[in-house]
Amino acid sequence: MNAATDAPSPALTRRLGLISMAALATAGIAAAPQATAAKTTSRALSASGDLKRTAKPSNTSSVQAGTVKGKPFGSGQMVLRSSLKQATVTSTFTLTTKAGLVRGRATARLTLDGDTATYKGTATITSGTRRYRGVTGSNIRFTGKGPVSAKHTKITLSGRVRY
Repeated sequence: MNAATDAPSPALTRRLGLISMAALATAGIAAAPQATAAKTTSRALSASGDLKRTAKPSNTSSVQAGTVKGKPFGSGQMVLRSSLKQATVTSTFTLTTKAGLVRGRATARLTLDGDTATYKGTATITSGTRRYRGVTGSNIRFTGKGPVSAKHTKITLSGRVRY
């Protein structure tokens, strides 16, 4: 058979067709998990909680824990670790729910009015586990209010998260 002048035999054409179909089917199977992967969705975040001091704070740091409830995470236990430098409070937090764990950080401005401390700033959701794997969020409004002693603080988080 001269490749330049002769057409391929019908048997060769069928084999090439079957090989091509098998290759396409295999590629489709390999691509299927990517096609069915869940898309991230933007969800409203609106949560509040009551945190209590877990140990006597130093002049520049504290650890608080308590229950936080709201959308989209439901109810969970939060641990908030904060440090103070001048009038800026920098915090990291974990929220543990039945569906997974959410981690984040916050920066807030501290103002004092007598024995009351008020915090206003922003938070970022940085990671999560299980149902919240891949969760992110930025520019989340973070507020808190309680006594200067940090014995008890009411916090709120509001904004949008994606997962």
